Amino acid sequence: MNEGLCLSLHQLAVFQGLYQDPVFAAFLAMLDALAENKSAFLKAAARFTGKLYEQNTDDWSGYLQQAIFGLDTCLARLSTSSHELPERMLNSAITELDTLSQACAITPEELGLNPRAGWYGKWIDLQAGYLNCLMDIEKNGTGIFAKASMFRLKNQAELELAAVKNPDPVTFDQLYGYTFQHEAMIDNTQALLAGLPSSNLLLYGDAGTGKSASIKALENHFAKDGLRLIEVGKDRLDVLPQLLDKLALEPLKFIVYIDDLSFTENDDSFSALKAVLEGSVSARSSNTVIYATSNRRHLVKESISARSGDDMHRRDTLQETLSLSQRFGLCLFFEKPDASQYLDLVHQIGQEYGLDLCGPAMDKEAEAFALAKGGRSARCARQFVETKAAKKGIVECLA
Repeated sequence: MNEGLCLSLHQLAVFQGLYQDPVFAAFLAMLDALAENKSAFLKAAARFTGKLYEQNTDDWSGYLQQAIFGLDTCLARLSTSSHELPERMLNSAITELDTLSQACAITPEELGLNPRAGWYGKWIDLQAGYLNCLMDIEKNGTGIFAKASMFRLKNQAELELAAVKNPDPVTFDQLYGYTFQHEAMIDNTQALLAGLPSSNLLLYGDAGTGKSASIKALENHFAKDGLRLIEVGKDRLDVLPQLLDKLALEPLKFIVYIDDLSFTENDDSFSALKAVLEGSVSARSSNTVIYATSNRRHLVKESISARSGDDMHRRDTLQETLSLSQRFGLCLFFEKPDASQYLDLVHQIGQEYGLDLCGPAMDKEAEAFALAKGGRSARCARQFVETKAAKKGIVECLA
């Protein structure tokens, strides 16, 4: 292996973020160990291979490519702000990408290791790939947003995002009924992606009707177009102003998703959300919308005393509790299905699982299942079908 390549890999400026990557760091340590004794090199090679395996891959070149494209580099930040790229910075990036392409191509055999073990590498034109990625940065994103599409706040103390490791892959093809609601959601989100005026959205109605699933299906549908979803818990609504300011600097479009939204009286987070929806000093940026779900049309749970007159300004108090939902530009109602609609859901979901669940006997069983679950819903229909599919699978395994 060329000794100059190893030295060049230690002099990255534009892509210096790679030094924080544990796999790349182990790769560099392995190359450095070439100059030491055989034992040290073999130990470093084993460590690199193990670090790569921890990422569930043996494709070194593919891993490095994804790591590079997901870096939050100075070039990426300048591209998002529409600034002209400095010539020397661009030349440095091109030189470093050539060096990294050579690193991609290194194989165990080239280093004197067993060619049938460890990992595999191949040449990748990182220059062309990375520059093309920058040109389409409004869809690809940078940093953590280039690596995933769904996120949540990492912990209670900081405004740091973490990618959802196992995002729900649900699609609209798996959500039956509610066509009007889904079309309204899609239209509003398309407006957001096109840079047109778009509304904050409240999905309300009965439990189990697919409100949360519809928002996740929306993200899965538009992720390739530059849409990202960030889930914020009800207990973290106080960070919304800072989060929205942070997202305003990104080239992508964002749904800030709040699930199962409701408040009690004197809840401090009520005022925080109300200010963000309308009335805050900071205007909502054009690249974010807030999509929330709730089982209640009016999001503040009212006490009997609030209505009975112990408040001198009872009318004003009630108006305050009703005003929050009115601040969402678009409110969509998800109603429980009636008997006929529920059975249609069972039949359609059954076809998805390859089951024929039609017929009076099966309809009666599906109704009994719904009664035991507390009422008909899309969730209940899917649970019934999944139960039947599981039983069929057990029978087939035992046959």
